[in-house]
Amino acid sequence: MKRAAWIAASFLLGAFVLARASDWRSPAPGEGPEAVAVRTIEGRPYLAVNDLARLIDATKFWRADVRRLVLRTASHTIVLTAGNPFVVVDDRTFWLGDPVRSQGGEFQIPVALVDSLPADSTMARLLYDHRRARVVVLPVSGGVGSPRVTIDGAMTRLSFPADQADEAVVVTRGRERFRLRFGGVFVGALPESMPAASRVSSIRTIAAAGGSAFELMIAPDAVGYRLVQETGRRRVILEVTTAHDEGFEAFAPEIPSGERTLRVVVIDPAHGGPDAGVVAGNAIEKNLTLDLAVRLQSELERQGVRVVLTRNDDREVPAEARAELANRLNADLVLAIHFDGYVDPHARGATAFCPPATVTEDRTARGEDEAPSASGLSPSRVVMLPWRDIGTRHAVQSRALAEAVLSALELRGQGPTRLRERLPYDLLGVNAPGILLECATLTAPDDRDRVMQEEGMRQLAASIADGVSAFRRSQ
Repeated sequence: MKRAAWIAASFLLGAFVLARASDWRSPAPGEGPEAVAVRTIEGRPYLAVNDLARLIDATKFWRADVRRLVLRTASHTIVLTAGNPFVVVDDRTFWLGDPVRSQGGEFQIPVALVDSLPADSTMARLLYDHRRARVVVLPVSGGVGSPRVTIDGAMTRLSFPADQADEAVVVTRGRERFRLRFGGVFVGALPESMPAASRVSSIRTIAAAGGSAFELMIAPDAVGYRLVQETGRRRVILEVTTAHDEGFEAFAPEIPSGERTLRVVVIDPAHGGPDAGVVAGNAIEKNLTLDLAVRLQSELERQGVRVVLTRNDDREVPAEARAELANRLNADLVLAIHFDGYVDPHARGATAFCPPATVTEDRTARGEDEAPSASGLSPSRVVMLPWRDIGTRHAVQSRALAEAVLSALELRGQGPTRLRERLPYDLLGVNAPGILLECATLTAPDDRDRVMQEEGMRQLAASIADGVSAFRRSQ
């Protein structure tokens, strides 16, 4: 009876330990990769065996008679002996350069072991980050190394070593806050300063879920950029040029600096009533848009913004009535909320639509013209726009909003994201900056499962609110 109780207690304790290990192996978004500190013994880097076992999900077996410790994973065996500089991994023997040591009743292993571990899908891939004195678990996307800066005439190049070069994306393309996201973990170091002739004046890391991201400041005279993904050479090259060369993309139009005033935000949950929108499995777009709008309303109201919804229940609202409400309230911002659907089951992620920002924003929208007349317009010029196209006068602001929101989604792992410069039907006649946001793709199983869960919708609302907050701060 006592033996049965002991076995049961051991099982529960083991389950608890595994649960804790599982939690430890799944850090929250933005907290970085799984990592353990490396200690120095007699000037050499060592890793505690308990930390190693936890990183690779190994079970330990101790043989006191020969002072030998065996680590077993699902597919591999590692044999360590105290005082011995050799380790046996499966049927191969490796020299570690330094002996395995025992301190405080725990084996300390030379970090060189990390390079001798099997490189297959059955074991976590480890990397020794000597700059930060830690061992990290690399995701499937691998790692991203230190960028190298080179200058060739009008061209500035930043070359990043990257295990999965094809996963690199441009998140935000404004000069002041140009953002790149990689799937891999950053295990390199950034330059303390940039060369004097570099058109990239600074670079820093920013938080990203499940990967790494960088924010760059681009010189005002740079006119275009190009992202080159060399998968065979495992590197990503960002080229920034001051010349008008073909094959380069333009930077986003500049926006006024300083904090924007957001008094009233109108959230337009799409569809409603007999118009269900996209239906995929148990996911119904009209229900999800309203659910998300209510959550987003709470998030924005905590920022001190008045938020009005175009509908608060399951009813049909004509597009003209939605635009009229936004204009009557003198909305500072309009967010039309949708969820996408495609025939292609591989399509996924979020898309933002905004009026085309291919020309400089009408300065009357920013108050930068000469002294206005009594009508509020500059006496030097009057711009007449069709009622339906009035949203184009806010095109640059809308583009900035779209980039801020998509950046927040991408950095939180809710992408991939896309931006389309096209005046959407939902913004026809809306005299305010605004976007139509397809928040996720319901025909993609992963996207659908995420937004059908309470936590998934909560995080989605928080991400969009963060994007609005960044837009408000001009960030």
